[in-house]
Amino acid sequence: MSKMDLDDRSREILKAIVLFYIKTAFPVGSQTISQNHDFGISPATIRNIMADLEEQGFLAQPHASAGRIPTEKGYRFYVDTLLNKGEFLKDPDEIFQQTEKLIKREDIRTLLQDTSKLLSDLTRYMAIVSVPKFSAARIKHIEFIRLRKNCVMTVSVSEEGFIQNKFFEVAEDLSQSELNKISDYLNTLYGGMTLQEVRWKLLSQIQKMKDLYDHLRGEALELTRRAMDSAPTEGDLYMDGATHILDLPDFADFRVMRGLLTAFEEKTLIVQLLDKYLGSEGVQVFIGAENPFLGDHHCSLVVSQYKRGDQVLGVLGVIGPTRMEYSKVISLVDSAAKQVSRLLEESS
Repeated sequence: MSKMDLDDRSREILKAIVLFYIKTAFPVGSQTISQNHDFGISPATIRNIMADLEEQGFLAQPHASAGRIPTEKGYRFYVDTLLNKGEFLKDPDEIFQQTEKLIKREDIRTLLQDTSKLLSDLTRYMAIVSVPKFSAARIKHIEFIRLRKNCVMTVSVSEEGFIQNKFFEVAEDLSQSELNKISDYLNTLYGGMTLQEVRWKLLSQIQKMKDLYDHLRGEALELTRRAMDSAPTEGDLYMDGATHILDLPDFADFRVMRGLLTAFEEKTLIVQLLDKYLGSEGVQVFIGAENPFLGDHHCSLVVSQYKRGDQVLGVLGVIGPTRMEYSKVISLVDSAAKQVSRLLEESS
């Protein structure tokens, strides 16, 4: 959308309508705009401009006798063109002071869980924080455990305290003593690496593995490879504040509310949704149908990734109605992502 698509007066009126509707959830009429803003023009002129904005797709009129409300196109123009950094928060230090509390958390699990709750409490919308994929975690310890004949469990523990278990059927029945040898070798060689780094190094260490465990060649290598493979269903997230957005008038319709609740139950789909934004720099704003998963529910999504150094670990964000307070949410999500990244970097 080009900034030249609307003249200055149209932009000012569109912005006034968006802000009024975000605040009140009531359709906005020309008389309301005239009473609350001194644009130096008559209500009739404002009404004509609003009609033009509706014709161009920035506004909609729910009922013939009602005022107008912003469309998704109107919100997008507002976020991209009419919103400036000075409007994000009256006091930019407010969000920093709030998220500064996060750096006192002792471990990554508590940090991410508390970040989700903090974002929800501050925005009064729903907050989501994806847990780092185990493939991106640094391995602290790997252990192979014999469960029964020809069945082995591997337990991988990350430095952040996340645990991944896998179960394998193996062709050769390995003793626990033999499994311990493999575990000890892996921990000595690969401790502190990510699973991806382990896989790369493993390729160059295959011959050493063969020489060290000549009698276990095939099983040791196969077991190691399988332990290093990321689980296809890995990934989890923390979610807080579903009740906040269900209390909003936007979801007063029972059918809309039920559809939204059903969507929130699909955690796997939400994780997949967040994964799409890994690697996207800065805050990303997706309004309504711009995100197919949320569009049918009249929701918007504001997300940002968090890192440890240059390594992207996950995504955090806020889901709310398309009528969300974008200036505040964008500030909160941006600051929270930076604070989480800062803590992870300091603890590495």
